[in-house]
Amino acid sequence: MFYRFAHRHSPCTVNGEPDVVILSRDTRATTIVGKEYTYNGVFAPTSPVKPGDLIENGETFLVQTLRPTTEKDKYCSLIKTNAAITVERYSQEYDENDNPIGDEEYKPVAVNVIAFAQYVTARLRQDDPGLLPSTTYTLQLQTTVDIKDPQDAIHPDQVNLHGKAYQVDAVDVVKYPNLLHVHLSDSVR
Repeated sequence: MFYRFAHRHSPCTVNGEPDVVILSRDTRATTIVGKEYTYNGVFAPTSPVKPGDLIENGETFLVQTLRPTTEKDKYCSLIKTNAAITVERYSQEYDENDNPIGDEEYKPVAVNVIAFAQYVTARLRQDDPGLLPSTTYTLQLQTTVDIKDPQDAIHPDQVNLHGKAYQVDAVDVVKYPNLLHVHLSDSVR
């Protein structure tokens, strides 16, 4: 099927590598997020695309799911990104005798990370009962991003989103294949 629609092929990159895609909006959408940010993409059977990949064609998308069609085309659900975040980690510098130097502070560990950010509303809480009570935003981002689950850190990481700092409350590695689903709350630091 992919090759029969050559007139609809759009050039794109998959993690920086050139490719082509047939891109369309998800027509079943009933919410603003669904109408504005959810897309379908069809890639050739030979395409290297896989869940979690970053697709660019003037807009930037994350591949949420991939299903092969009967003709072996790669049919993907894509989410259009809407944020560039900074991940910060609490750290302390020490001298050669292991004495602390200065104050502990958050320092950037990942800058200009492409992500999809969604504000948590009452409607979203109804649709996703797994959200923590403190969650203000959720993020979807690639698994290559250095962000720690708060259970693995003394001080939770912090995310700077639209100029405001948010605390990382949970990092879900299961919800989306090869993507991180991160819960953020208002930072108390």
